[in-house]
Amino acid sequence: MSKADFMATAEASLLRRQLMSMVRRLRRQGSLDVLPFGLLAVLGAIDRAGGDITPTELARRENLRSSNLASALRELDASGLIRRTQDPDDGRRVRVGLSEAGEAALRRNRQLRDGWLQQALQGLSAEERGILLRAGELLERLAASEPTSIKEQA
Repeated sequence: MSKADFMATAEASLLRRQLMSMVRRLRRQGSLDVLPFGLLAVLGAIDRAGGDITPTELARRENLRSSNLASALRELDASGLIRRTQDPDDGRRVRVGLSEAGEAALRRNRQLRDGWLQQALQGLSAEERGILLRAGELLERLAASEPTSIKEQA
């Protein structure tokens, strides 16, 4: 392994650890909610999908096992947090969306996480906050990139 390859690997590992640290902290803040994180994650996925999606599309988009998703949807439905409607194009299919209660639950959980982050950001200088916002743009670009497979890199 060349020195450049070693440095790139070390940088990638460092960035992954830093990102995971932030993810764990945000998850910990979100877990202060009464709803389990897994159910909140499904509500968030439905919201990101525009609030109207079939369970099959949702499972594929979020890389979820259909049995796990079905269980979560049953629980969310029983709690009144989602609504199920018949697909207008295919009456055999069901579409799911957030109910008003589901939207409120998701909003409440996001406020828990955003509130902590807002307080944490206040401890940084304006310059540091600007750097973080610019870094966030780069992170979004990284998240959207489609790297070559490991086999192609070898």
